[in-house]
Amino acid sequence: MPLTTSYYAGFEHQSTEIRKFLQTYGTFTLMLRDGAIIHYQPEHALEFQRWLNHHQIEDVRMSLKQNEAFNVQQ
Repeated sequence: MPLTTSYYAGFEHQSTEIRKFLQTYGTFTLMLRDGAIIHYQPEHALEFQRWLNHHQIEDVRMSLKQNEAFNVQQ
């Protein structure tokens, strides 16, 4: 499946509807732009994560690591 499509096959929301995500094993917890929190278990977790990353959806775990590194440098 092409990463550039705004929909991921089997997932009902467009990439533009997603604000951020957190992945735990094969489950993704996603915050939508309207504030709703949803959970999704794709058949191919790595492929879904690549799709999210391609659309520049914030990965909460990576954001926390970047903030920790920034705070250590100060």
